[in-house]
Parts: sequence; C-alpha cells; structure tokens
Amino acid sequence: MEVVVEASNGIQLLKKLETNQVDVLLLDLQMPEMDGFETCQKIKELYPNIKTLVLTLMNETDTIKRVVKMGVQGYFTKNTPPKELEDAIWKLEENGFYFEKSLASVINEILDNLETNIEDKEIQFTERELEIITLTAQGLKSKDVADTLHISTKTVNTHKQNIQNKYNFDNMMTAILYCVKQKIIKI
Repeated sequence: MEVVVEASNGIQLLKKLETNQVDVLLLDLQMPEMDGFETCQKIKELYPNIKTLVLTLMNETDTIKRVVKMGVQGYFTKNTPPKELEDAIWKLEENGFYFEKSLASVINEILDNLETNIEDKEIQFTERELEIITLTAQGLKSKDVADTLHISTKTVNTHKQNIQNKYNFDNMMTAILYCVKQKIIKI
C-alpha cells in the first residue's frame, strides 16, 4: 500500500488525479472549495474504477444515507481504530465494502428506511447470486469468494456485475442492503 496523492480540497484532488493513478481514495466530506459530496460525484463520473472510502467526523444518518446512495464502498469516522481502517482498505481493493463497526445502529436505521430503484415486485435471486451476495456482505474479497465457491475470481466479478445490471442495483452495496432489508440474508 502506498500513498500516491494528498490533497486538501476537491479541486486540488481532481487536478492531481489527472496525472496520478489511484486505486483507493480516502475522502473527507468536509473540505473547502469543493466538499466531499461534490468531489465524490465528480470522482464517480470521471474515475469510476476508483474505490472510495469516506473518512469523516460526520456520523449522522442522513449523511451516511446520502453517501451510500452515491455509491461509495465504505464509511468511517476519524475515530476509527487504525487497524480497522487498514482492514477496510484491503477489502475495498477487491470489490468489497466496509462500514465502521460502531456505526451498526445507524446502518440498521438506514436499512429499515432504505429506498431503492427496485420495483415492489419480489426479486428471485439464483442460488449462486445469493452465495456471492452473502459472502461479499461478510466482507470476503472476490478472491476469497472464488476460493470458497471453487470458481474463478473473474467469474465472481462477472456475477457481481450481472447482479447489478440484471436487477438495476447501482452497486453491490445497494444489492446487499436490499437483501438485508428484505430479510433475504443476514449480516
């Protein structure tokens, strides 16, 4: 793991990303000139392959809900133990996602009130799709999911992409949250 870019605001970050390749981005929401919300939207438009983990002092339900809908892969407060943050960064690199453990009650509240782009009809996931959703929700990296299911990592990533496209989920996070809300899986 190597820090390749540091920026004090969104405008500066976008400028630096023009000439630097980044895999994972730790993004604060409270920044001058261009806040983290606007910066995140620009990053998703211009650099959709960058995994974004929000690292902020803000822990309000509305803030987390807004960030989840933007398609980030993780959410942490700045009070998070360093080891927990490091573990999350490694999970993000393999299409995982992570929320700080102390935010469980806030996440549950979001799940209870989650609105998705999915129609009211009940979705019928295949057995393999549910296996992949469940293992991903447990925090397994794509490679670990592949090893568990005795399939290739490429096949796991193809299934994840198909789940998103087939059921109109914005990202795997939304698919997982939908499954938890519908009590299809437990985390």
